[in-house]
Amino acid sequence: MTILFITGHPAQIHNFRIVKTLLENKGHKVLWVSSKKDISFELLKLYNIEFEVIHKPAKNVFSKMRAMIVNTRIIRRIIRKNKVDVIVSRVSPFASIAGFMTRTKHIALADTEISGIYDVIFSKFIDSLITSKSYARQLKKDQIRINSNIELFYLHPNHFTPNANVLNKLNIQDGERFALLRFVNWEAYHDKGLTGFTDKNKIRIVQELSKYVSVFISSEGPLPKELESYRIQISFEDMHDVIAKSALFFGEGASMAAEASVLGVPSIFLNDNWSGNANDLQEYELMYCFKSNEAEQDKSIEKALDIIQGNSISYIEKKEVYLANKIDASSFLCWFIENYPNSKSALLKEPEIINTFS
Repeated sequence: MTILFITGHPAQIHNFRIVKTLLENKGHKVLWVSSKKDISFELLKLYNIEFEVIHKPAKNVFSKMRAMIVNTRIIRRIIRKNKVDVIVSRVSPFASIAGFMTRTKHIALADTEISGIYDVIFSKFIDSLITSKSYARQLKKDQIRINSNIELFYLHPNHFTPNANVLNKLNIQDGERFALLRFVNWEAYHDKGLTGFTDKNKIRIVQELSKYVSVFISSEGPLPKELESYRIQISFEDMHDVIAKSALFFGEGASMAAEASVLGVPSIFLNDNWSGNANDLQEYELMYCFKSNEAEQDKSIEKALDIIQGNSISYIEKKEVYLANKIDASSFLCWFIENYPNSKSALLKEPEIINTFS
C-alpha cells in the first residue's frame, strides 16, 4: 500500500511517527506532507522523515482561503502521482477535500473538543474518524472509539523507554528530584480569550517548590526576570525524557500535562478548557485540573506542594492501573490502516477486537 500522512503541529508528528515505522517495516510505502508549526520541520528531520511542504496560513480570512486552494492542489497532485491508497491526518481540511475529490480513503483522528465547527465540517469528507473513548463529541455515526489517547501513540511502554542520561544534561544527580513547569503564550486558536498563571503566582510556585526540589521552566514567552535563570536549557528531542524523569509537572500546556500523566508523573494542569482526555486522566488521579481564576491558582499551588512532599511511588502504581486499561494505539492504527476498509467493518461488528492491542 501507499499511505500519505498529513501533519502540521509537532504533536501530530509524534502522533504518527511510530505508525509510519510499523507500516514501513511491513513493506508499505509512506509519504509525508507537513506545514511549519513551531518545531515541526526540526522534528521531521530528527526522525529522518522526508516530507513535502504545504503552506501554513496566517490568521486572516484571505490567507486561509488561499492556503485551502493551494494546499488542496498540492495534496491532490501527490495522491494522483503516487497512487495513494489511504490518507491519514488529524482532520486536515486540505486532505479532507483532496481525498474527497480523488475518492481516496481517508482515516482521521480527533482529540480536541474545542475545535468548534472545524472538525464538524471536515469530518464529513473523511471515511473513518477515530477518537478516544473519553472524547466528548460525536462527529460521525460510525465514529470509532478506542481506549487510548493521543499521547500513548508515542509514549506507550511498547515504544518509549526514558533515557536516564538526560539527567546529566540537567546537572541533576541520580535520585535527585526536580519539578518541570510549563507556561504557554495563549496564542493558539483554542486558547482564545483564556489566560494562565499570574506573574505573581509563577514566582510564588517556583519559590515554594524550590524548598523541596530543583525547578526547571519551559515557557513559550518571556518570564518575570526573577525566573529567567530557571528556564530549561535542553534540546527539544530530550523533552520527553525530562518529563519522564521529573517528580512533578505543573503548568498550562495540555499536551505536556497529558504526556507527564501517562508516564506516571503527577500533573497539575491549569486551564479553563478541560478535554475529555484530561477528565479521564483526572479519574485515574494522574492529573489534577484547575481553572485559571485566582482561587483555583491558589488551590493548584497547594496541591503541587502536597504532591511534592508525598510519596511518588503511588503515581507509578496509578500509571500501571491506567495502562492496564489502555491499548497500544500505534499498533492498533497500523493494523487498521493495513487492513482498511475491512478493519472498519470488523470493528463495527466486534468492537472488542480493539482490546487485543495491549
